[in-house]
Amino acid sequence: MNEVTLLVVSIIMEISIAMVLFSRVLKYKANRVANIIAGSIKTLIMVGTLLMGASYHYIFFAIIEISTTLFIVWYAWTWKSSSLVQTT
Repeated sequence: MNEVTLLVVSIIMEISIAMVLFSRVLKYKANRVANIIAGSIKTLIMVGTLLMGASYHYIFFAIIEISTTLFIVWYAWTWKSSSLVQTT
């Protein structure tokens, strides 16, 4: 692999790590949009890598990651504003 490829892969890996921090510090609307965008990007990347052919263990982990990122996108899409949710 060359340096550019390694940099691109590193940036892709950092998306998930950054979302942990962003989910705690961003306000509602920015957090929602960031989760939808990040989850969509990660899902598309994983589907793309599966289409290139993979071993059984990679397919197993890819299905888990795709399912998780699709859930994140769905969950962020259906979020209600925290000001509308009553807490007890």
